[in-house]
Parts: sequence; C-alpha cells; structure tokens
Amino acid sequence: MRIYIDEAGPFLPPNPPRSLFSLVHALIIPSAVERELLYEFLRLRDTWPNRNVEIKGSSLDESQAAQLINLVLRYDVIVEFIALDANTHPDSVVEDYKNRQADAVTASITREHDPGPIPHFYQLGERVRVMPNQLFLQAMATWELIIRTVREATLYYVQRQPLELGDISWVIDRKDRKITEMEETWSTLILPLSETAFIKKPLLCIEGEDYSHFESRYGPTDGMADPEMLRHREWLSSVSEKPMDSVAIDAELLLTEQRTFEDSRDSLGLQLCDMLAAILRRALNDRLQLPGWKDFGGLLIRHRNPGNGIVQLGLLPEDDKRMPSHAEKVCLILEKKAKSMIAERNRR
Repeated sequence: MRIYIDEAGPFLPPNPPRSLFSLVHALIIPSAVERELLYEFLRLRDTWPNRNVEIKGSSLDESQAAQLINLVLRYDVIVEFIALDANTHPDSVVEDYKNRQADAVTASITREHDPGPIPHFYQLGERVRVMPNQLFLQAMATWELIIRTVREATLYYVQRQPLELGDISWVIDRKDRKITEMEETWSTLILPLSETAFIKKPLLCIEGEDYSHFESRYGPTDGMADPEMLRHREWLSSVSEKPMDSVAIDAELLLTEQRTFEDSRDSLGLQLCDMLAAILRRALNDRLQLPGWKDFGGLLIRHRNPGNGIVQLGLLPEDDKRMPSHAEKVCLILEKKAKSMIAERNRR
C-alpha cells in the first residue's frame, strides 16, 4: 500500500477576511494496482493541451478534473483529507490552542513516573510552543490525517486486500522546503503524537478478518525495543486509559520504516495526489464548478456526519462555528457518492 501525502493552501488567515479552506490530503493506492493506475494517469495527462513535466491541480479545468476523478474511480483507492477554514484560525485562536497543546504534553507527568523519557516530553512541549502558527496548523492537520488514514485504511483494506497491510509506505511532498525541515516536523511532533494516540486509542479490528500480514510487520515486539523505548512505553501506558497489551501497532516502525520526502516533479503518485487535493480544495472554496468535482465523493469512505474531514483547531464563539453554506453543500454532495467502509460480503 502506497500512501501519498500533499497539502493544498497556505494555512494562513486570508486578507481581507473570508472563508478560505486549506487542507492536507492522503491518496492511498494498493500496491497491486499502483503501476497500472499511474500509467493510465500519465496517458491521460499527455492528452491535455497544457502538457508539462508537472501539471498542477490548480490549473485543471472542469473537464480535466472530471476525467481525472473518473480514471481514479476505476481503481479501489481511497482518499482521506483534513481541511480547516483559515478564516476561523486567526493568530489569537492558534496561539491559545498551541499553548494548550504544549501544556498537555507534560500535564500528566508526576514524581512517580520514570525520569528517563520526561526531558523528551518537556522538549516536545517547548517545540510545539515556538512553532510558527502556519507550520503548527499544517502539522496538526497532518497528524490528524495520519491517524485517520491508518485507522480507516486498515479497516477498509483488511476486508478487501489484506496482503496490502503488510507493506505500507509513505511518500510526502516536501514542496520547496528542505528535507531536514520536513523530517524535523515528523520526528519532533507528528511521530510522538501519533505514538501516544495509538496507545490511548488502539486500532479497531474486525473480528474474523485476516490481520496476519499487518501484525507480522507492524505489531510491537518488546524484545526488540531498547531500554529507553521500553521505559518510554511504560510511561505512556501509565497515563493511558488502555493497558499496553491492547496496543497492536508499532507506530514508529509504521511511520518511519518506509517514508520518503520527495519532490512531486519526480513522482507521478504525488502529482496525482496534488491534483486531487487541489480539486477538493477548489470545490470547498467555490472555485471549481460542480461538473468538475461532483463524483469526487466516490473516492471517500462514508461517515455518519458529512463534513467529517473539516476540523476546527482551537476555541471559537458558538456563532462562529457554523460551516460556510457552500462548503456544507459540497460535503453533502460528496457524502452521497462516498463508498461504504463495510465490504459487500460483510453486509447483512
């Protein structure tokens, strides 16, 4: 399974103030169909008049966007996204949320805990506190995207292609940033938060499905962990609502063993991810007409609440929490076309 991650939008409050969504986006492609899908994507791209080494999704017209979506729908891929309205994330809201997150990192530490990992958590809290707001918002959205992608992709594909769960790789678009900056964000914020999240809320499993490929590759093995990591896990367990024996994932292995930061110019998978992310963002911001995105929902997994991927980080007055009407309409249309999480053979 190949998971491509890209972003769309600057994650900055717009000037003048207006609703403006930015998002992070994951395209999950089973390895079994990746070669064929990317070949067909390349063929489609070469039929467009604006053929370049890399065509950005922001330049697609409605016809090209619809063609792209219809191509991807032929394959059993899924898309996950986390979007936020930059207009509801002014600096004051983000600073407050960021400081509360930084405080929460060390809030549960007491004198009873093993002192070994404690300095690491104080350092993590300070790194969160000093992050630029734009980078912090994107990092938190990416963290939420990763958690959701792992949870939902494992549930979806274990029912359809369980072999895919034994070989998961991540390809992240580094944009114009230095690789070291992207790696720093992942190692100092995204990975520690993800590890804690999977301990506090282990993956859901469907009884009777074949998780052997996933467990043999990504299941935790205490015997292989170094003493510092064991102390770290024991401390996390002490502040968790779940005992350690309920943890079914080695988050560090899953998120770092096969992870690369690449330039989209060199990756067809990232180019496809970029185009889909741009189509979705343009739809949410009313910058792409309905014919261009109306079938996009077929790439998503259905949820109980339309707009599940749109989040608010930080506290707002009740009157400011309502989703913009156009974005709400888009979410309802997407949800109608979304695919079921449950495989047909498991439906009653």
